[in-house]
Amino acid sequence: MSESRELVEILKSKNLKFSCAESFTGGGLASAIISVSGASAVFHEGIVAYSNEAKTERLKVKAETLEKYKPVSKEVASEMLDGITENCDVAVSTTGLAGPSSDESGFEVGLCFIGVSVNGKKEIYKFNLEGDRTSVINQGIDLAISLTLENLRRI
Repeated sequence: MSESRELVEILKSKNLKFSCAESFTGGGLASAIISVSGASAVFHEGIVAYSNEAKTERLKVKAETLEKYKPVSKEVASEMLDGITENCDVAVSTTGLAGPSSDESGFEVGLCFIGVSVNGKKEIYKFNLEGDRTSVINQGIDLAISLTLENLRRI
């Protein structure tokens, strides 16, 4: 069974709603889950907030947080989670730098933060992924699903 299918089945069995706030994964996480038959029973919403403006407008990430810590940070991943968890039980946020080159932040390509919230218990994970842009994005999607499963198994 694929991890996406397993995630949907666990969410169904526990009667939990799922939402995601994505940046560097660009909707890939939502797509991976929605591709599973029956996902409509558990998938609440997905927001792709790629720009800083979208992060502040749609997810209520503070402009001060973005300026102080930069968009690719545990603080932004945490605030993205806060902005998406209102109407769900399980939420995931992804923020990172997929490349092909660094931006004005100076962070290395492949740096990413994935946030997972299950019933209000929040965890933020940091990774330094390797590969080209597509590889980094796909690794981020896979990690987000795996980390969500890990956190769900703890409840």
